[in-house]
Amino acid sequence: MTTHRKQRLVRILEIISTRPVHTQDELVQALADEGYRVTQSSVSRDVAVLGLVKQDGIYYRPPAGVARTIDPNELRIREGVLAVAPAGDVLVVIHTPPGEANRVGIAIDRLAWSEVAGTIAGDDTIFLAAHDRRGQRKALTRLRDLAVLVE
Repeated sequence: MTTHRKQRLVRILEIISTRPVHTQDELVQALADEGYRVTQSSVSRDVAVLGLVKQDGIYYRPPAGVARTIDPNELRIREGVLAVAPAGDVLVVIHTPPGEANRVGIAIDRLAWSEVAGTIAGDDTIFLAAHDRRGQRKALTRLRDLAVLVE
């Protein structure tokens, strides 16, 4: 791990301990305000490395000594999603490694997110249909928060 990344991780912990941070995009902006050039996907990996959790929509560091459990469906998304992108007003395109789209699609379906109307999975691509534009944004945020995305 580079010195720059270690400094950024420490700064992320300082930021979330001094003010509420609701999204990774807010964290990207807070870091940018302090001179860190970072993408949302890098912040997503940082969140995973730090083991940050969300409570009431705000990022927190988990208490020391508390074992963090993760839903197996969320784990499937974390391990299987390579990239996500909006398509139109209500669709999300999700890319996975070859052969993983069906498993990730099932995991999304099992989580039963209220904003998701349904999914269609191929070999390495999933189309997620949201109920509306707001639902699309919420689904994108959830997926980005869970996945360690490729830059």
